[in-house]
Amino acid sequence: MPEHDHFGAKQKPLVVFAGRSNVGKSSTIRALTGKKVRIGKSPGSTTREYMVDFGPITIVDIPGFGFMSGTSKQKIEETKTSIIQNLENWAERIMLAVLVVDLSLFSELVKRWEGRGEIPIDIEFYTFLSEITKRVIVVANKRDKLRKREVVSEIEYLRFKLREAVVEREPTIVPISASKKKNISTLKSLIEESLADGGITLKL
Repeated sequence: MPEHDHFGAKQKPLVVFAGRSNVGKSSTIRALTGKKVRIGKSPGSTTREYMVDFGPITIVDIPGFGFMSGTSKQKIEETKTSIIQNLENWAERIMLAVLVVDLSLFSELVKRWEGRGEIPIDIEFYTFLSEITKRVIVVANKRDKLRKREVVSEIEYLRFKLREAVVEREPTIVPISASKKKNISTLKSLIEESLADGGITLKL
């Protein structure tokens, strides 16, 4: 009998999608795969992992971390701890981690967190994902909310902060608009190439 995890999915290699609440993880998965994954109506409304069986892999939509609508700080920390524990438990199965960030808010949020003397949560998770897998793609979503020249400057700032956090790795960044399906083909190609590097053939 094949092994199953507690979601009932066979023990296939994992592609995990992580990110703060409301950055568009589920929308990105839907744009990539055509699968009708559920999309939360408010920040933090998704509180459990959602697994999608997809050929040779299982796609995992991780609950959003950070602000969650109508949720206490204690519950938010518990959710974050649970996410980290699950990712650590899955480390050997994770072939690729995709961190989705909101490009239109990234620099503003980073400056707000650093102003409080705290590590920005997007940066914290990028560092963590880089520790548990060698394949990490950063999806800079919501580029449609910025002017073209703003997209360039925000990408430069994002790249600078990621390099600063993980100096030994050049970050892979793909700016997209999941809602408008802009630049999704580029993201598909990068995911396919990354999985092929790990010995998995997948056509998105």
